[in-house]
Amino acid sequence: MGIDLKVAGSALCAVLLAACTPTVPDSGGPQVDVLGSMMASESEINTVMNAQVRPKTALRSPMTNANYEPISRPECIVVIGNGMEWVYRDSGYRAFRETQLADDADDVEVDQAISRFDNPKAAQAMVDRTVDIWRRCGDDTLTFSYNGGETRDARRMGVPTALDGVDITNDVPLDVADRLTHRAILAVDNFVVDLRISGYDVTDRQTVQLAKIIAGRNAL
Repeated sequence: MGIDLKVAGSALCAVLLAACTPTVPDSGGPQVDVLGSMMASESEINTVMNAQVRPKTALRSPMTNANYEPISRPECIVVIGNGMEWVYRDSGYRAFRETQLADDADDVEVDQAISRFDNPKAAQAMVDRTVDIWRRCGDDTLTFSYNGGETRDARRMGVPTALDGVDITNDVPLDVADRLTHRAILAVDNFVVDLRISGYDVTDRQTVQLAKIIAGRNAL
């Protein structure tokens, strides 16, 4: 597509930093600390991914589609991105925490989001809705823009499946030199773990392994 991958990657990271301003007030209560304590640490991520990632962003509300417009199928943004407002806005979540980590070259990027719901049924409904969108978007191409419309991207969205009981999907850039993206989502009690990993050699197995590490926290 004629995009300088390093420039595009840096631009996308800048968009993520600029776009993610809170839209839902954070309660400031203990549950926020619980969500933060559930996040995978740098050392855990580095062990699973065989990488050296460092923190980049920390968010307390889902991100909107605004900086990706025009976008061919707005709902399909939840295939290539986790923690998106498109699917969270009507879900009834009570607290949200997201962190993004990447290595110095942006070759590996891990974005983990955790949300709290009133009960397990509501948490599972959030997972079911997300996976339903994955299915409807699967095997289609999503085109979108960012960086003020100057940078364009197109990605072929995979058909979702499950591995070790965890729902997963992926997308492949039409520019074959760009990074792949893998997604996993699961509910545990009244929490939802929503994970995205982007990289050149990322596998479904690594994605599921990291999702289970987060979901297995004592905080649950």
